[in-house]
Amino acid sequence: TFAGPQSTITGGDMAVSPGTEITGGFAFAGGGHVVSTPDSAAFAASVLAAHAAAMVPRADGHAMAIEMGGVTFTPGTYRSGSAINLAAGTVTLDGRDEANPVFIFQAVSTLVTAAGT
Repeated sequence: TFAGPQSTITGGDMAVSPGTEITGGFAFAGGGHVVSTPDSAAFAASVLAAHAAAMVPRADGHAMAIEMGGVTFTPGTYRSGSAINLAAGTVTLDGRDEANPVFIFQAVSTLVTAAGT
């Protein structure tokens, strides 16, 4: 669920599982769409593979502050010792013109968002 007047997803797809719908005000900029009916077995396998890959310790790991607002991230793995907070400002993911940049955000507890983020 996206809270607030409008959230913008720039250049990417969005999906939810388990579940069948994404609610709230959002729009896509620069491409992207809602993936609403993925094949169950294939989707589960891809999620499991992505999760396993994300949990492997990576050499590019960086400690991060709880608040992400106003920060520009480059490809890599970012770890918070507690929650990750998206309550203020814009978060920018700068792919540095890489063909397939990877951004992994790991939190010990929760991802917190606020209206308009």
